[in-house]
Amino acid sequence: MALASVAQPPHETIRGVQFSMMNGTVLVNILVMHAALQVMDWSPPGSGDYLARFHKHRPTLEGIASGKHARGLIEENGSIVIQKGDR
Repeated sequence: MALASVAQPPHETIRGVQFSMMNGTVLVNILVMHAALQVMDWSPPGSGDYLARFHKHRPTLEGIASGKHARGLIEENGSIVIQKGDR
């Protein structure tokens, strides 16, 4: 089953941007690492703006998260982590 979007705002953590998607009735936490966002939308190191980059690429990131979930690439705690190089 593909993950579905949920109208919940993302937030930035020390490691990346965290948001959620639905797997049926179960909320799945997704973490997009800063390095993954840096690759998707390059800007000078230290410029931040990770939430803006996330919003710009959210549909793509949701697709990546859904694909990783479908392939069983799930962390022990049930979350999905999107890292640099994930497609």
